[in-house]
Amino acid sequence: MLQRFSHSYFWILLTLLAFACLPSQALDYGLFGATKSELVAAMGWSNVNISWLWFGGVLIFPTFLFIKDRILRSRIELGLALLLIFFLLSSAVYLNYRFGYAIIFLALALLAISSNALANLKVLQADRFMIVSLLVVVLTIVLFILYPITTIFSTMFSEGNALVILEQSYILRIVWNSLSVSATVGVLSTVLGLCFALYTTRIATKRTRLLSKFFSVLPMVTPPFVVSLGIALMLGRSGYITDFLVEYFGFSANWLYGFTGIAVSHTLALTPMAFMILEGALKSSNVALEEASYTLRANSLQTFRFVLLPLLKPALANSFLVITVQSLADFSTPFVLGGNFDVLASQIYFYIVGTQLDYAAASGLGAILLGFSLLFFLIQYWWIGKGSYVTVSGKGYRGAFQPLPSGLKSLIFCILAVWAGFTVLLYGSIFYGSFTVNWGVDHSFTLENYRKLFGQGLDQGGFPSLIQTVLFSLIAAPISAILGLLIAYLLTRRNFVGKQSLEFVTLLCFAVPGTVAGVSYVVAFNHSPLYLTGTAAIIVLSMVTRNMPIGMRACMAALQQLDKSLDEASFSLRVSSLQTLLFVTLPLLKPAFLSALVTSFVRSMTTISAIVFLVSPSTRVATSYILNRVEDGAYGLAVAYGSTLIMVMMLIIGLFGWLMKDQRQF
Repeated sequence: MLQRFSHSYFWILLTLLAFACLPSQALDYGLFGATKSELVAAMGWSNVNISWLWFGGVLIFPTFLFIKDRILRSRIELGLALLLIFFLLSSAVYLNYRFGYAIIFLALALLAISSNALANLKVLQADRFMIVSLLVVVLTIVLFILYPITTIFSTMFSEGNALVILEQSYILRIVWNSLSVSATVGVLSTVLGLCFALYTTRIATKRTRLLSKFFSVLPMVTPPFVVSLGIALMLGRSGYITDFLVEYFGFSANWLYGFTGIAVSHTLALTPMAFMILEGALKSSNVALEEASYTLRANSLQTFRFVLLPLLKPALANSFLVITVQSLADFSTPFVLGGNFDVLASQIYFYIVGTQLDYAAASGLGAILLGFSLLFFLIQYWWIGKGSYVTVSGKGYRGAFQPLPSGLKSLIFCILAVWAGFTVLLYGSIFYGSFTVNWGVDHSFTLENYRKLFGQGLDQGGFPSLIQTVLFSLIAAPISAILGLLIAYLLTRRNFVGKQSLEFVTLLCFAVPGTVAGVSYVVAFNHSPLYLTGTAAIIVLSMVTRNMPIGMRACMAALQQLDKSLDEASFSLRVSSLQTLLFVTLPLLKPAFLSALVTSFVRSMTTISAIVFLVSPSTRVATSYILNRVEDGAYGLAVAYGSTLIMVMMLIIGLFGWLMKDQRQF
């Protein structure tokens, strides 16, 4: 009996201790900022309230120790734990009760009891670590992905104002604008990404591959609106290229603003993402199929068209989906270059951040945006799901890459040259503009922008937001990478009920636009039971859930290349799954895991679409600070901060490359 008690009921004692020492109700100014009277009032034992039933409910579990049938006891424990969780959430919502710190220990106790019961019921081969991992993943997805999304629809239908907004005639125009831009950007970025991927895998030498990757990936470490600012410095009303076009070709000074500017900026910013997706697909393709095509007397063009391109169908569809959703979600580029060309994301931003402060209308537009994103995802999922694209088996022949058609090579060379030249001009304009007094008016050299940002101490200028952004990203990146690893391990190494649903819902995170995610967090966590608005926790959670699928995709691809016999050999030596994951699997996954870690960190540092709705005066982030400078018309400060952010990101990627130089060939 004592052994049975030690598995789960230690958490019950810890929960009761937390009930006595920690507040059960949330404090407005935090644990250390509350007065003595506020702290006592937040304690669950200070007065009769619903928390007595919550914490008293766990005292029922020790009575089950006397049930000798372990299966029956485990079923009762699991049922009661689920009932308490439902009662905890529903009663807190009904009574408008905001959870305090003691509830964390109550949740951990219920999680421990549930995992112990599932282990006794032989779920996941009674592996407690895998059971706990699955429960943590499911709770994370339900609480911080599915629940916020459902609040958008509930808010839209509970408040009639949202439906009135959707009936306005201009909404159709905004929807068409958004779809036309995102579809155009999706096609252009995917085509350009394919060109760059073909160059690095089929054409480039070792030296030129490094240079081409640098130019291809550079925009990825740059916030989208910083790219927009650079384009405005070049092609805007006061841009030097615009001056040339106006003087010699009669162009209008406003030719950039609108559809053209948004499409150019998004294509430049999002093509690196398509490049990374397609390069991985090209590297993993089996060239033996291309050799077989040549043996059947097909020329290089026919082989490329009828063999290679069909095999890239999943990667092309995935690239188009990711790019389209990213373009739909970005409001910062339309904010800078949109002019009178309104899109859904920017309209949502103005509904929340502007003077209207209309959450219902924002939820309505967010529901439309989410609907189109999910539609694209489902079409892609259905389209690539009907065929088989496996080309690499366990024992395959790996030959040399086959040459591309000469005409295609020439086209790729031209595209890459134009891209490289434009990138040099763009980033040259960004860095040069950060050292000018007023771009387009006074190009005198000055360090005033950097002095205002970083020359007034750590608590003034741009330092607070930069430090907090680095801190938030350092917290979020490991969590998202670890969760991604756990999901990938569960999906590739374990069989359980709902496995396909878990994979589908996790992949669905890619289809949720950042703007929608930000709005959903504002609506969902602005009231009980989880009041997180204005805290650092909501920003970190947003970063984690947005980047978690990246770790999952990277680790799944690597795990599928590892034979399961490695894990089985470890288990045969009576090593636990946790030890196997840490000391057998993870060392082999180190490149993929570190790649997911760094990618998550970079994305957290440069994110804007979701974070902008969640920041507060006490939780400022770098991208929000830059956007505020753009709103104020301080473009010099904005590009100076953007230049600093780019250098920080390049330094981090360089450090990552140095750490990984012995484990992969760049």
